[in-house]
Amino acid sequence: LNGNGVYVFQIGSTLTTASNSSVVLAKGATAGNVFWQVGSSATLGTNTAFVGSILALISDTVTTGTSVTGRVFALTGAVTLSGNRIRAASK
Repeated sequence: LNGNGVYVFQIGSTLTTASNSSVVLAKGATAGNVFWQVGSSATLGTNTAFVGSILALISDTVTTGTSVTGRVFALTGAVTLSGNRIRAASK
């Protein structure tokens, strides 16, 4: 993500990241201004470096080795973590 501003991603059903993937911030983009609205569930693949707040309707699974700079919310189900590093996002 490139530049200062608010980024809102709306995914109608599921969000799944590949293993070893990452969200990269550049030129003033901050994790506190990145939001992922997920219509069902989110799964972050192994060793992913993820940025932003996930707001999933059903559930979130954060797999082994994945780090999140932001927040992870599930409205009707569980948030499942597996030895992860979660850091609060700054603005």
